[in-house]
Amino acid sequence: MGVRIRISGTNRIPQLVQSIQELRDFEIEVGIFGSDDSFYAMIAAVHEFGITTRKERGSIVIPERSFLRSTFDEKNGEWAKFVKKQLPKLLDGQMNARTICERLGAKMVGDIQRKLTQLDDPPNAPSTIAQKGSSNPLIDKGGLRQRITYKVVTR
Repeated sequence: MGVRIRISGTNRIPQLVQSIQELRDFEIEVGIFGSDDSFYAMIAAVHEFGITTRKERGSIVIPERSFLRSTFDEKNGEWAKFVKKQLPKLLDGQMNARTICERLGAKMVGDIQRKLTQLDDPPNAPSTIAQKGSSNPLIDKGGLRQRITYKVVTR
């Protein structure tokens, strides 16, 4: 007794393999890009890593207030789940790899902006609060937050 398997329709396996390979071809870069806005890229780096400078009249200390690395650490698992949820659409041909990366990039930007807005520790110095008129350490007029963006690049 033999078994005969008959597949009707089109063989989509080559397209499925190609779609999976395309996902590996993309990278998502998130942040403030120096080529786009070097001033805010510098401000982001200062807050992300902190800085101490010594001048003739004293030193300036800006404590580390990580909003990029800390968001990545907190949300990495959630972002992986987001991509996993999108895979059936990729495999069904409803969405391509670049679109999944674009959606993930937008999600990452939103999460980083939320973190930047909510971060309140370490607090601003009283002199900084008086100068800005706000106690939010990473928000002055919103320029830093507005410049968080993403790029989907081909490897």
